[in-house]
Amino acid sequence: MSLVVFPFKSEPTSLIAANLAIATAHERVSEVWAVAAEEDQVMRSVEPIAVSISATHGKPVSVFAQNRIGTFRSGKGDAINTALKKAREIGFERVHFYDADITNFDHSWIDGAEQKGDDGYEVVRHRFPRAATDAMITWMITRPALAMLFPGSALARIGQPLGGELMLSDRTVVEMVKDPLVTARSDWGIDTVLTYSTAMSARPLYEHHVASGKRHALYGALDELRTMVVECLDAVSSLAGLPDPGPDLDADAPSPVPDDLKRIVGYDRDRTTRLLATGWTPDEIDLARELPDVGVEVLVNRERPNFGFMNGATWGMTLKHLLRNFRLGDPAWEALAFRLWLMRVLAYTTAHASQGYDHAIDYLEETIRGYESS
Repeated sequence: MSLVVFPFKSEPTSLIAANLAIATAHERVSEVWAVAAEEDQVMRSVEPIAVSISATHGKPVSVFAQNRIGTFRSGKGDAINTALKKAREIGFERVHFYDADITNFDHSWIDGAEQKGDDGYEVVRHRFPRAATDAMITWMITRPALAMLFPGSALARIGQPLGGELMLSDRTVVEMVKDPLVTARSDWGIDTVLTYSTAMSARPLYEHHVASGKRHALYGALDELRTMVVECLDAVSSLAGLPDPGPDLDADAPSPVPDDLKRIVGYDRDRTTRLLATGWTPDEIDLARELPDVGVEVLVNRERPNFGFMNGATWGMTLKHLLRNFRLGDPAWEALAFRLWLMRVLAYTTAHASQGYDHAIDYLEETIRGYESS
């Protein structure tokens, strides 16, 4: 029995409905769940659609709200942990998770995971090409930090450590339900700790390549991602000092990137640049002054945009400082960490993404290898 789970919050009802129908129609799927962030109008609008889909395909399609399980801000992590706990109680052989905002979801996502599950892999992750200015938390925080913390391991090579698209075997589900690192993480940090904990639980991992890429709604100004940035930074910094999972990682070979993905712009650069000057507080200024080597350059942003100095090497040094000192819940630390990340994203966009997709992605991969050996 295979279960498919879609955590959701405010995605368009029509998109949630389409993805529920696709998953339910798959021959390997016995049940589908949509786990809502809360009992609100979005959840109520999905419920009758789920009933109709269930009747059409003769399979259970359930819609329910997440429980409060973790100790951080209640968010995606509570949805995933709610599903994991319930799936363990029922005893599904495999549990798939997919983000509800995927606009190009089809049977190939499920097929790829199921095939590798048949080959004996207990955890199958999906990886996919993204626009050169998309996935900036992955590229600038999570992948660099994992490379620094676990050099030579599978974690340093996983392409999508923040990907919400994966399949777990029943044994791995049981392990995750028992793992306090996972159950505590009720916020956006859930994907990071799941990546670590599944790497420790199931060896080797498998990354299935989705050649069409992941298509989803992109962003305006990057302040839309502020909460995710600080929670993912906290999650990856929480892994410092934990055991190394080893190097075992198998993966599909890459395939050509669709041409349209190479042309997509992931965020509004002008609106994002304006964020650099706003909202400075005395406490944030004091923390900026303590930054190794870059405090003066960072503080220029109070008067005018200044981010060109934040190259790969400078960001590596700055990120190490954040991994050691950042404090989730401290307004000054959260503001400074987000602002530093903005400077890095803008510097990369201006110097490298502007030179074309292939150059940009090659450059990003090179920076990860550099952080791994630093």
